[in-house]
Amino acid sequence: MRTNSNHGAGAPTEDPRTEPDRRRVLIIHNPNAGRRRRRGRLQAVITELERLGVIVEVKATAGAGDAERFVRTAYAEIAAGDGPNVVIAAGGDGTVNEVVNGLAGGPIPLALLPMGTANVLAAEIGLKETIPDIVRAIMQGPAVPIYLGDINGRRFTLMAGVGLDADVVASVNPRLKRAAGKFAYVAATLQRWLNYRSHRFQIEIDGVMHSAAAAVIANGHYYGGRFVCADEARLTDPHLHVCLFEKPGRWQAACYMLGLFGGFLPRMSNYRVVTGREIAIRDDGAHPVQGDGDVIARLPVLIRISDQMVPLIMPAAGG
Repeated sequence: MRTNSNHGAGAPTEDPRTEPDRRRVLIIHNPNAGRRRRRGRLQAVITELERLGVIVEVKATAGAGDAERFVRTAYAEIAAGDGPNVVIAAGGDGTVNEVVNGLAGGPIPLALLPMGTANVLAAEIGLKETIPDIVRAIMQGPAVPIYLGDINGRRFTLMAGVGLDADVVASVNPRLKRAAGKFAYVAATLQRWLNYRSHRFQIEIDGVMHSAAAAVIANGHYYGGRFVCADEARLTDPHLHVCLFEKPGRWQAACYMLGLFGGFLPRMSNYRVVTGREIAIRDDGAHPVQGDGDVIARLPVLIRISDQMVPLIMPAAGG
C-alpha cells in the first residue's frame, strides 16, 4: 500500500475506480454534527464509495480528542504496513480542526464530508455539498498542501478570534446548536451584545503594536459561513490576515456585524486588515480565543503560521 503525500496530485482519471491511492479510506464521523437532515449524507457517501470498490472504515467520535486519537492510530497502522490512504472528516469545522491537528505534518491527505452548521472550510475550497461532488472529490480531487495557523501549539485551519466573536463561541449552548444550528449562534450573539463590555486588546503583529476591541486572525477569506472578513487570505498563502475591529462599543459592534453581513466591512474607517506571520495578544484577563468555531485557548496567546502543513483534497475538475 502506498502512503504518498502527493495523493491525487495528478490529472483526474475518467474512472475513479482506477485511482490506486484512494482504495481505502477512514471516515471520522462526529454524530453530533449538524442537523438531522444532513445525517443521511454519511450513509449515502459510504454506499457510493463502496460501490466504487473502496474499503471504508468509519469511526464515530464520542468526545473531545477522539478524532486526533483515531488519526494517530491510522498512522500507526500505516507504519505497520496497513492503514488508510485518505482520512475523511465527516462533521463540521470543529471536527475538521481535530482531524487536522492529528494529520498535521504527515502524508495522509484530508477529504471533507460537510455535515456541520456552517462548513466554512468546504465553502473556502468551493466544495459543493452534493453526494456526487463529495464522492468525486474524494476519488479524483487533487491533494494540495495548505498552511495552518498555530495558537500556543494548537493548530487551526480557517480562523482564530478574540473579543466578541470568541465570547459568542464560548456562550453557544451545545444542545441548542445541535437542535437549531445557526440560530444558536444568533441567540448567543444577541446575549453577548446585550451584555457587551468595552475592552481593548494589545495585539503585536510581526513586532508592531496595534490596539483593537476585537480581532479575527484569518487563514482563509470566508468567515462564519460565506461572509468575507479578509478578502485576500488564502489557505495556500503562508501569511495570516489580522482583521482589526479598532473601535469599542456596543453599537459599534452592531455596525461591524452589519458591515460583515452587508459586504461593506472593508470600507469602514475603523476596520483594517494587517498581514503577518506572528501575532502576540496579551491581556490581564484570561479571555477566550476561538479557533475554527471552538474555544481552543485563553489569553495570552502567540499565534503564528505552523511549520506543519496538511494535504487537503480539493474539488475534482468539473465538479
